[in-house]
Amino acid sequence: MRNVVFDLGAVLLEWDPEAIVRQFTPDRIQQDNVMKQILQHPDWLEMDRGRLTEVDAAYRAAKRTGLDAREIFGLFSIVKDSLTVIPNTLRLLEKASENGFNLYCLSNMSPENYLFLKHKYAFFDRFHGIVVSGLENTVKPEKEIYQILLQRFSLNPGDTLFIDDREENTRTAAGLGISTITFSTSPECYSELSLLLDT
Repeated sequence: MRNVVFDLGAVLLEWDPEAIVRQFTPDRIQQDNVMKQILQHPDWLEMDRGRLTEVDAAYRAAKRTGLDAREIFGLFSIVKDSLTVIPNTLRLLEKASENGFNLYCLSNMSPENYLFLKHKYAFFDRFHGIVVSGLENTVKPEKEIYQILLQRFSLNPGDTLFIDDREENTRTAAGLGISTITFSTSPECYSELSLLLDT
């Protein structure tokens, strides 16, 4: 195995929607409204797919929720700021890089969030290639986005490990012949990854 592919949210970067809505408002009814009508709404996936801009999504969400569009933009800022590095995974990434693995990124993310993060975090420079759903108009777990990764960077699936927190995403990768680990921040998962990336 020479290639290691990292997901971003809930793998390299914190992703905690419940904490985001709590920061946005202390009102529990409004928290539920924001969760269902924004963060878990199909429009969120359309942003990740690159078919809906943040601006358009904000105005559509304002109509659904009764919130002002400026409040929605504030929520989007909270989302960006909440995507902070998970230190233990960053150390694994650095270890893999130092041990000579070819590193790649495959993530579901809107173009706006990706560009914000890419300018914020230096670890993106460690990647030999990056595939972000919002720039490709396809999302995990659809096969197309994995095929884009493999073909664009000439990766042999049998030499590639994919690390993602969602089982449906690792299942699709496994179906294409890629080795997978369904990630969690448990000590057991970190130990397994540490052993794999120590060679």
